[in-house]
Amino acid sequence: MLNNRFKYFGYCLASISLLGCYDSPDLPEEPSISFNRIEFVAVDGAADSLILTFNFEDGDGDIGLDIYEVYPPYHNFNYVVQEVDSEYYLIEYGQLSFNEPLILATAYEGEVTLSGNYDFDQTLPDYGCADYLVTTDLETDPLDIDQMDTFLIKKNRFNKNIYVNFYKKIRGEYQLINDDFSQGGCVEFFNSRIPVFDEGNIGKSLKGDISFAMLSQGFQQTFRNDSIKMSFYIYDRNLNKSNVAETSDFVLINITRD
Repeated sequence: MLNNRFKYFGYCLASISLLGCYDSPDLPEEPSISFNRIEFVAVDGAADSLILTFNFEDGDGDIGLDIYEVYPPYHNFNYVVQEVDSEYYLIEYGQLSFNEPLILATAYEGEVTLSGNYDFDQTLPDYGCADYLVTTDLETDPLDIDQMDTFLIKKNRFNKNIYVNFYKKIRGEYQLINDDFSQGGCVEFFNSRIPVFDEGNIGKSLKGDISFAMLSQGFQQTFRNDSIKMSFYIYDRNLNKSNVAETSDFVLINITRD
């Protein structure tokens, strides 16, 4: 059962303000970002908002993923499979023997594409929502398995295009606290998608700022008067990763907006 203070995490909204676009690509194709501001909006009886605003530049303007884009390379996860006699089989939870190397397999519209090896350290991970999928609908299973079971997967980082990390100051040192929110991967964290705002800008150099709102009813009781900071980065549509930017230190009460 989920702790009440965490179960409301995971709702995200984004807006974009463009400062200009240019016909000639006078910026690198990799996005560049920098921290602008962080604000907190408390709402009685509803989800509060923690709003991260950052500046960005991108040489070809390919920022954004729409919600319907679930095909490779933006799919949610890869299956982990083994090869046996030129056939590929899913890896079950608790399986003790398998052929190495284990392989990542992407499945979409009946087509299975191999996409590299699965890296692991001798033993398979313990059960958790981040690493395993419980199949419940045989008719839609893309690898045509013949039984319901729990199978090893690897989440695809490119399914999201903005990633945030939360750090809390504990005994004078900042410590990563993402695991406190994600409940072993069973609760969607704030990593999310910045949508495509104007397809006409793709291919042109682009500058602007993005406001990314994280909604939760748990911020105040989770952070209280603690000192917090965040790091964050984005991917563009060509899977180029930006630099990692960082907010200034903040306490909720000091960044609360009327």
